[in-house]
Amino acid sequence: MASFLLAVSVSNMRRDGGIPRSPGVYVVIRPSADPPEFLAKGFGGTRKARKANAPIADLAAKWVPGASVIYIGKASQRKSLAGLWGRISEYEKAGHAGQPHNHSGGERIWQLADARDLRVAWKVVPDKTEERLEEAMILAFMDKYGRIPFGNRRAG
Repeated sequence: MASFLLAVSVSNMRRDGGIPRSPGVYVVIRPSADPPEFLAKGFGGTRKARKANAPIADLAAKWVPGASVIYIGKASQRKSLAGLWGRISEYEKAGHAGQPHNHSGGERIWQLADARDLRVAWKVVPDKTEERLEEAMILAFMDKYGRIPFGNRRAG
């Protein structure tokens, strides 16, 4: 399997660019191995006119010790927002920019105190194969850690 390409930190994504407008999968990586600090009120914007902040106890219960990958997502080729660029831009808008958004996946990560230090890596794949790769990656994560990544809501 080809390597993922490491992008800039989440806080510099829009400025630095370089994200392809192709279908693919992406992962959000927390570079620190230190135990996380959770914020009662995260950096995330509103979705459907509500701020998505989970109780700190819930966040702590979902944390996966030892895992640097904290979210696995897919990006389909869509007309309105093209592939990886569109999906990762939505994700960045949801969190770092704190703006209204339509990206419900991974909302928990914006309650990490170091959320702006996160990094994103992606892999371009042939159209219509991104869902299978995302599912396979989540299942491999589950095999290793016994649960889904911290930011994901479901298993593939």
